[in-house]
Amino acid sequence: MRDSRKKKQTGDTMRMLFLVTQIGLCMVSAIAVGGLLGCGADRLFGTLPVLTIVGLLLGVVAGFRSVWSLVAKYAKDPEPPEAKPVDAKQAEAEAEFQRWKNRKG
Repeated sequence: MRDSRKKKQTGDTMRMLFLVTQIGLCMVSAIAVGGLLGCGADRLFGTLPVLTIVGLLLGVVAGFRSVWSLVAKYAKDPEPPEAKPVDAKQAEAEAEFQRWKNRKG
């Protein structure tokens, strides 16, 4: 019993670590892409700081939007999806249950 709790805690810890890492990468990459595109547009049009700042701001907005959708997705379904049935009998029972569940609801 303790072993299953420990495995669940480890799984939850890894999921949270993955979520935090993904949030950081989303923010950094969105800001970097926005800044680089703004800098490139500044060099192309000769408006040195203006489009870089606009690109950075758009990158920040895109990063926050991405983080918001990640957190909303995690809050909606915090549990990982269940494993697929292995044998044919179990698969048929699962399909029958889903049909019954859809008919009820």
